[in-house]
Amino acid sequence: MPHSESDNLNDFDFHLLGLPIAEDGHAVRSREPFELLVTQFVDELRKGEKPSIELYAKRFPPHAERVRDVFPVLAMLEHARIDKEARSIRQNMPGSIPFTRLGNCELLQELGRGGMGVVFRARDLSSGHMVAVKVLPWRVSVVPEWVARFEREARTVQQLHHPAIVPVFRYGQENGYCFFVMKLIHGASLDRVIRSLGAASTAGLDLQELIPVTNTPSSADTASAITLPKQQPTASTQTSLRLTPAAWQEFARIGLQAAHALHAAHSAGICHNDIKPGNLLLENTGHVWVTDFGLSQPISTPPTPRVSHPANAQSILGPMTRKAQAHVPDISSHSCGGTLKYMAPERLLGQQSEAADLYSLGATLYELCLQCTPFDHEQRDQLPQMILEQPPMAPSDLCRDFPRGLETIILNCLEKNPANRYATAQQLIHDLLRFTRGHRIRRTRSNWLSAGVHRLRNLFR
Repeated sequence: MPHSESDNLNDFDFHLLGLPIAEDGHAVRSREPFELLVTQFVDELRKGEKPSIELYAKRFPPHAERVRDVFPVLAMLEHARIDKEARSIRQNMPGSIPFTRLGNCELLQELGRGGMGVVFRARDLSSGHMVAVKVLPWRVSVVPEWVARFEREARTVQQLHHPAIVPVFRYGQENGYCFFVMKLIHGASLDRVIRSLGAASTAGLDLQELIPVTNTPSSADTASAITLPKQQPTASTQTSLRLTPAAWQEFARIGLQAAHALHAAHSAGICHNDIKPGNLLLENTGHVWVTDFGLSQPISTPPTPRVSHPANAQSILGPMTRKAQAHVPDISSHSCGGTLKYMAPERLLGQQSEAADLYSLGATLYELCLQCTPFDHEQRDQLPQMILEQPPMAPSDLCRDFPRGLETIILNCLEKNPANRYATAQQLIHDLLRFTRGHRIRRTRSNWLSAGVHRLRNLFR
């Protein structure tokens, strides 16, 4: 059957040689072949950019449904590919650094190793002060992409001036290696504190007693120091540690300081993207430092779409979820740019926002208070589905003494739908302050039925 001219104009999916129909500019853009859009989207991902799926859908209406269906899968596969290459490089990290001086600093002791760096305790030969030096342990010519990321981390932190963010003093290259010099923190990362809490069995603990006397500039020296629960917590596995009201207040103050640091970063247009216990450092004075901005990115301009049914992963991530889940087993603990068990649902598809950082801080507080993560499983490939679909167990179901207000704050942070979390770090700060002052905390979720169930459960506690 012969085609009419109008039929040809509507056949915008596949044109010969990928050339658009010569019409007005808007129509040409909207009828660009889908394959070209795919190529452009993947190219932007590989350049380290953060292309907006929703913006693509709006710019090319005829392809909007396919864009929303296919592009999240492409993003997930690309993140998995990058992560596989990164793991291969990390597994071949050099055993030692072939020098003892770098950047006018004498390297005294290796403190530990992280995802992409080795951290040393060092002496600044100019001032005589003790500092921390983070070194990319491969020559610049071997890992040029990592060099750019390493330099970006240093420059990002240098523009963030806040008393709860570990400062970077200088960055440079010497002997073919990249490094930057930062403040040496005398204390321990929060994952060590959590490990100490998990091993404790007495009431009235003082947090200062749980902080090892170590010099911990980053999460690198604790990356393999802690073994966390491998099973999803259940109501039958209640925590045996009974804490005093002062301890709960101290936990809230830790979260408060971290939230202040995130507020400073977000105000500067930066998402941390890897908030977790290993990246929060605690001095024995109780002062908290946020470190490791290696995965940080500028805050995306397009806002995360608001949806109406937060408990359902389909409503959060759209119609592509089932197809995307076919590729989920390839995700490991560091894929998608972050640590999986602390990662917000939308981050599994490469989306980022202030709300995602607040989710990660909520997961960190959950673990600090309960010594178990909101989601964990012996089979790591089950984690993404749990994060997307299952609600975390309420802290009060694991610990009967858990303060109601602190539980509400943590559950607000852990909402599946970013629109139902705290919109800004400032809002989280406000509620944490209210909790420390004994004021009532309200749920952020707009779903009245779920909030009612939560209130009823608290009435019978």
